[in-house]
Formats: sequence, C-alpha cells, structure tokens
Amino acid sequence: MNAGNREVNIENLFRNLKKIFMAEHISYIQVIKVPITADLVLSPTVLYDENGTSICFETEDEQFGRITIQKMDGIKICRGEIPPYHDPRKNWEDFESGTWVYRVENSKWLMERYHYEKNHYGQSYDWGNSVEEMLTDYSHYYFSFHDEFVEVIAKGFWWEKAEQSLQGKPLSDGHPFLKLQTDFTAELKINDGRFYIKINPKSHQELNKDVRFCHQTIMEVWARIKGEYYQEGTVKIKENKGGILSYYQPQFGKEIIVKKGIANLADLEDILLSRS
Repeated sequence: MNAGNREVNIENLFRNLKKIFMAEHISYIQVIKVPITADLVLSPTVLYDENGTSICFETEDEQFGRITIQKMDGIKICRGEIPPYHDPRKNWEDFESGTWVYRVENSKWLMERYHYEKNHYGQSYDWGNSVEEMLTDYSHYYFSFHDEFVEVIAKGFWWEKAEQSLQGKPLSDGHPFLKLQTDFTAELKINDGRFYIKINPKSHQELNKDVRFCHQTIMEVWARIKGEYYQEGTVKIKENKGGILSYYQPQFGKEIIVKKGIANLADLEDILLSRS
C-alpha cells in the first residue's frame, strides 16, 4: 500500500468514526414532514393551560394552523432563527421547502427530564406506568418559526388547518385526542359482563400513517350500567423505537401492551378475559 492510499484510508477511518460518534452522542435534528407549513414571518401563539398545550399560527397560504401536544412533559420558547442543534443537511439540495418540524435525536434535555421523573416520581409515575417510557415513547420536538422556536418533550402531536383562527377553539372533528364519533359496532360478552365496542373507521393504512405523529385510538370499550354508558378503556396504537404497538389503556391504571401491529376484536376479547 502506497502513502497516498494510506492517507485516504486514514481519512475514511476518521470520517466514519466521526459519524459514529455524532450518531451516538451529538444532538441533531431530523425532519418530520407535516402537511401544513407555518408562515415564514409571523410569530406563533403558544397556549398552556388546563385544556392542554397548543401552538397556533398562520400558514404560508394565509390560513390558520394549530399543533396540539400529546402528554407534554416540558416546553421551551426561545428567540432565534438557527437551530441550537447539529443539522446533518450540508447542501442546499438537502433542504426541502416547507420543512419546519423536527425531532431532536440524542436529546440531552429529554435525558434530563427522564432522570428528573425517575428520581422524584419513579414509584408513582402516571398511574403505575413505567418511567422508562420516557426513553421509548417520548420525543424532543423542535418547531421552527421566523425569529423564534418552540421545543416540546411529549408523546406526540397532531396538526389542524382551517380558514379561521383555531386559537381557543374546540378540537376539530376526527382529532385523535377526541373520543370516537361513531356508533357501537360490536359487542363482547365476557363472563357475566357485556361490553359495547366502538371501532375507528379509518383504514389500517391511514392509521399506520397517522401514528407517526401521535397515538391513535383503534377501539373504545364501554359498559352499560342502569341504562347509562360508561367508558371502561381504550385500545390504541403507538409508534416507538420498537415499531407500532397496540395497547389497552383502562380508565384508571397502567397500560397493557396487546401486540405488535394493530389489534383486532379477538385481541381485545383476550385482554378483557384476562382482566375479568
């Protein structure tokens, strides 16, 4: 091997080591494509109250948008146009028009929040759920506007678009955070109990696409007592580092993982039988 080849190999080795180090240790942003684009000049309005957390803004086509946050753990609002994290895009060709939402990988802030929750609430975290979900189910999101950016640690987010401002308005029909707006389409008899089931009419293809943003309801489980219906629990899907998982969330108590992929009525029946 001549000296020139040796130099090239050493350069490639250091370049690869640098990539590995950055991939494991350096916080960097990855684009999340959403079907709406915030206006490039106007500032957003951030709302944080008992109704939840939302980011309201005007869109580039002179309409109105809203980002609603699922299970927020932390939020920051800062001035600035440039991301405070490494951007792996190097050339102008790598930048796609309309990209303004990102996930921060190797987030130090997310790890800080995880250690805080574990140290202070580890044994009483969220109705008996495991604090380790901070490492699998939560993400650090970065929303870029003109002169400011909003950062959120949460389980997910959803987007809406309308011709009128959505600030302070109820969630739009079909929003994933709402209960299913459909009739009961199935019944399950479990021992001496009878359960009434609402099923999300969306196709599996739609659900697999939408779960990239936030958890999606697959089925709702209701019971009838003295003529009144009461919700017993919900079957949802989530996407985390393990892929898409179905889980059953009772009204009170910790979630129960059902299976990989999208659960069906037979899976729900097994869960209800195991709880009876």
